Amino acid sequence: MELVLPDSEILDLSRLVEAFEDDTAGIADLLDMALETGAKHRLALADGIARGDAEVVRRAAHSIKGSSGNIGANVVMGLASALDERARTGDLSGASESAGAIEAAYAQVAAEVRAYRAALG
Repeated sequence: MELVLPDSEILDLSRLVEAFEDDTAGIADLLDMALETGAKHRLALADGIARGDAEVVRRAAHSIKGSSGNIGANVVMGLASALDERARTGDLSGASESAGAIEAAYAQVAAEVRAYRAALG
């Protein structure tokens, strides 16, 4: 049975597959850790937005950008990058909407990770 890779628009595993070769369980474990880390960063993001603290928002968005980029979650990375840039200038306009979009994109990534793990058997 051949392993089907996730939708590369949502989760591009090509770099991980190249680095891990045939270690699909290792890839799945890394994806799970990244989702856990992402959840913590998204909580910090929500807290920063609630407090109107651009520096907290910037740090959280920057962390989300990095961790999502590491696993190939390019949509999440792009959204977080845009928020990171705006927060860097102190602009929190639209930050709540950006956080919502990041949450929705993470939900898609999580679904792809679950499907990938399920395909492992």
